[in-house]
Amino acid sequence: MSEYYDYPNQRAAVFEDELGFHAQGIYSYNTNEFFFLEDQLQQCTVSQLSSDKSDNWLFGYNTGSTNPNAPKMYSAYGALHFGGNQTEQYMGTTTVRGMLVDKWQSCLYWPNMDATMTVNWYFTVDGWDTAIQSRVPVRATVVGKIYEPNFSNGRTPRAINHTYEFAEFRGQFPDYVDPTHLFETPSGYVCPGRKNTKPLPTPSNYFRFTSEILDPNQKTIGFIKEWYDYNMSLVRYDYKPNPINVVNFGLDTLSEVHDWNEGVAYRMDKLRGNCSVTPIAGSDFDAHSLDATTVRIRTAKEFFYFDKTQYAYEGVKKARGIDCNVWIATRNDWPSTGPVNSTWEWYFAVNDWIQSTGHTYDFGMPIQMRLTTSDLSFIYNIYDYDEEQPSIFDFDISSCFNYTQKQDFTFKINADYHTTVAKNLQLFKYEVLLTVHKWTNLSPLRIQNIQVDYDTTSVIVRVTALGGSPIQGDVPNPKAQVDLNQAATMLNDAINKGSFQIPVDVTNIQNPIFLTAVPYTLSSSQYQSVPEYYVAPPPAKTTYSAGQMAGLGIGMLVLAFALVFVALTVYFKKFHATGSMQSSVENPTYSKE
Repeated sequence: MSEYYDYPNQRAAVFEDELGFHAQGIYSYNTNEFFFLEDQLQQCTVSQLSSDKSDNWLFGYNTGSTNPNAPKMYSAYGALHFGGNQTEQYMGTTTVRGMLVDKWQSCLYWPNMDATMTVNWYFTVDGWDTAIQSRVPVRATVVGKIYEPNFSNGRTPRAINHTYEFAEFRGQFPDYVDPTHLFETPSGYVCPGRKNTKPLPTPSNYFRFTSEILDPNQKTIGFIKEWYDYNMSLVRYDYKPNPINVVNFGLDTLSEVHDWNEGVAYRMDKLRGNCSVTPIAGSDFDAHSLDATTVRIRTAKEFFYFDKTQYAYEGVKKARGIDCNVWIATRNDWPSTGPVNSTWEWYFAVNDWIQSTGHTYDFGMPIQMRLTTSDLSFIYNIYDYDEEQPSIFDFDISSCFNYTQKQDFTFKINADYHTTVAKNLQLFKYEVLLTVHKWTNLSPLRIQNIQVDYDTTSVIVRVTALGGSPIQGDVPNPKAQVDLNQAATMLNDAINKGSFQIPVDVTNIQNPIFLTAVPYTLSSSQYQSVPEYYVAPPPAKTTYSAGQMAGLGIGMLVLAFALVFVALTVYFKKFHATGSMQSSVENPTYSKE
């Protein structure tokens, strides 16, 4: 048995090993709790020190003089039942385990156990130094009687004769022992009924991070990048499928965007260039099933599985060498396809570590999550956590639409590019997106590929608008989407009326200037670039006779001669007299000198 005593922090711990049985007791006087942990069954029970005398006899229990509800442990004298208010008689020197010791004897009565006993203490004599320190206890013997209640409402005496051998007695913790871990429940132990001494962090409505997923059972390592924005109802995650699992979309890295405005998942293989569009599955980690056919986006608390259970604070533990606040809980609703009892343990970096990053987090900095069941275990290491709201441009689904489902819009703004737009080009693009969304009701997800150019007098903006979802989503109330023709009409009207104004932060974001699109400069065109993976249907096959082929050949020769003759005539009429030519597409800011 090993005992640890910490009076300044009002805590103690006992570790016991006997015949392969290992148990641990933790005394938390600050919370009036005693934790008993048994390793074989990995069980933990909690009781109150104030009400269970069998738990508080070892280190004692005193009520505070100023607050009766604040218990205190015995002092070191009281915990050893030696010295202090005890009366001992010196019995001379003797030998214990080959060591010369002083012997002390006292007679004690413990009212909480109704026990009377004679206690002998043996301490090393002065000058007999151990490898640790001098004047240490090496043995204690207890001989006496305990009077226990019987069935006749009386008390029956029971003889006791105990010998306690002490080894490695220290007045302070050695350098190689972390005292924090001694007085806290081990990782993975759920203690029903324990008091929660620190509230669980509240997650932000948007964040992004990279996660390393370890599966010790299958000995696999996976990686996933995640973007979550509850306000925009968008989620994205990039990952490489695990070849051990069922693979439906190949083994290349996939980028998956979930548009919760419509309930549609866009799964893109950037290497192959293809895209699969499906309803969002109820088993996806960001989905909450409402019934057999409809789903909704998980809230931020549901995303981290903080809902439907009560997490308890475990204390400070290390994960990846980082000091972390740790919370633990059990659930019975995971996984959704076949729920089992599972344990969830979350690690968040303590404030001292967070400050070194230079960031301030409302949620905190998650470092690790451990998920275990009777058959499975997963470790999620979280890196590069960021609470900055993801950009809408992080959710690019343009590769899922072919050229018949895209349309380009170009317009001009009378402004100097360098003194307005160039100061924050990304913010300007974002404001363009919001302004297009405002006047067309297009979903921000359908406004992509914003490009900005300029000439000597104007800023030129080009925007690509995507068509609606090719399938019906599975959210209860999908947002209605306008078609491209309707969007083009509304955008044209806003520009021609001078209503299309883009706020620009030049000196103060609280007092932006507004750049107005020049009326009647909007031009639109069908998207011309065809993705390589998109194959247009072949034209109908036509068959010609030998005579028709000969006639076609002669006709093509005549047509070619006529085209060349007309082109030469126009050329000499236009340029021969002046002797010079001017390119109409020359960059006005380019100097030939």
